[in-house]
Amino acid sequence: MTLKKALKDGKVTLGTWITINHPDVVDALSDLNFDWICFDLEHAPIDPSDLEFLLMPLKRDPPTPMARLSWNDQVIVKRVLDMGVKGLVVPMVNTKEDAERMVKYASYPPRGIRGAGPRRCIRYGELDFLEYYGGFEENERVLIAQIETPQALENLEEIASTPGVDALFIGPFDLTVNLGIPTQYDNPKFEEAKKKVLKVCEKYDIAPGIHALVPEMVKQAIDEGFRFVAIMNDMKVMKSGFKEILIKLGRLEERAVRGY
Repeated sequence: MTLKKALKDGKVTLGTWITINHPDVVDALSDLNFDWICFDLEHAPIDPSDLEFLLMPLKRDPPTPMARLSWNDQVIVKRVLDMGVKGLVVPMVNTKEDAERMVKYASYPPRGIRGAGPRRCIRYGELDFLEYYGGFEENERVLIAQIETPQALENLEEIASTPGVDALFIGPFDLTVNLGIPTQYDNPKFEEAKKKVLKVCEKYDIAPGIHALVPEMVKQAIDEGFRFVAIMNDMKVMKSGFKEILIKLGRLEERAVRGY
């Protein structure tokens, strides 16, 4: 079952963020039972030129390869899709026009303006381009609008109702900062924002998503109804694991740190 169908069928899908620019990390995580893995081109030191190397360990699906783009940009979209990514998380989708651009950039004519120059996505010519052209967008491609500003919350219904949008994704760090309540994930403003995203996604039959920044947020997110759930990221999990060991050995002082 493709990730697109799983989300459409209402299933909970779990993945994580790749921020460490080395294929060993991807290779190791690909052995786990993730539904998807998302490469962070927005905040991590990963450029499109790095992405093709990071994708190489993912020769089977799942995990479905995703990419969070640095921006809603036509050139970045087409390059990343040509490398074989099957889903995009696009930051700062604040209006219907932003959502429409996202879909247009990721769609071949006549639906959009994606340039036709496939590379790894058709295994360097081993797969039939016409099959990819005719089936990828409808059966595999996942487009996710990141909701991280008050403006996006105001325009939520227009974004969610845009044809081609498969999910809305809350970035808690950005959203709380932009709401004026940095890292206050229990603040009523943030709770209300989550409820609104869940309600609008249900209305328009698309998947609600969220980034779980600490382990406790994962089950909470699933219980609340989120279906595209990112479990922390590679660097965070690695560092948290070592911290826990060192605290138990008395080599590190335990302290509460709010935030991501």
